[in-house]
Amino acid sequence: MNTQFSVSIHILSLLAIKNEPVSSQYIADSINSNATLVRKLCRYLRDGNFIQSSQGIAGYSLTHSPHDIRLGDLYKLIFSNTTHFAKIHCHTNTDCPVGKNITHALDEIYSDVDDTLINKLNTYTIKSVIDCF
Repeated sequence: MNTQFSVSIHILSLLAIKNEPVSSQYIADSINSNATLVRKLCRYLRDGNFIQSSQGIAGYSLTHSPHDIRLGDLYKLIFSNTTHFAKIHCHTNTDCPVGKNITHALDEIYSDVDDTLINKLNTYTIKSVIDCF
């Protein structure tokens, strides 16, 4: 799993504790990364309606209260292009009884795990994160 989810939580937490729009460079300095990565993630977050940027005002701000931003919803946005939390290997030997059925079996199990993971993450919010500081 990549770090985009954790970095997105970092970005949203930083915006939650600031009372003004925050620049991508400021966010990048906090993450210890570069502003290009931040702008890419901020595009996802803006498209997902977690943050906003306004023309004529430099920086990003939250679109919702930190109490209303659930981590499961963020997880779904960040991993929207993936099928499950873990990849299922493909191109198995269909002449083998395991190879013929493993993809279907894992798909059902992983779907259940995905739902459990998202439901558990949704018990936490950005407010939950910043309350730990």
